[in-house]
Amino acid sequence: MVMGSCQATVELPDNIWGDSMLPQLKILPMVDLVISHGGNNSVIESLYHGKPLIICPLFYDQYDNAQRVTEKGFGNRINPYKCKPEELLEMIERILNDRNINDRCRKISERMQKIDSPMEAAKAIIDVALEK
Repeated sequence: MVMGSCQATVELPDNIWGDSMLPQLKILPMVDLVISHGGNNSVIESLYHGKPLIICPLFYDQYDNAQRVTEKGFGNRINPYKCKPEELLEMIERILNDRNINDRCRKISERMQKIDSPMEAAKAIIDVALEK
């Protein structure tokens, strides 16, 4: 868990690891699911590694990214201002056990990892966005 400047004031349970900053690209291969505010980098990097997402959008592009992740079946969105802990836990369990979501994440990851150039990457992203 990235805690930013709150690191000294946040107490984490034994099963959660955190610091002020973490190397996201090194950690993503080790996780089963990503909970994020839904910024462009977090979404793209999570999908590149085949990880389903729970997006808690706070502003700007994050709402659009959360909508696309949900519509395309790569995860779901949750309202960070109204979410109860039990709702988040239920969503985590549901997504981790949803074979369709995990298959879609694996397939988009395989597709993204085959791309050799930024132009090919842009085309692949547009193709996925336009799929119905």
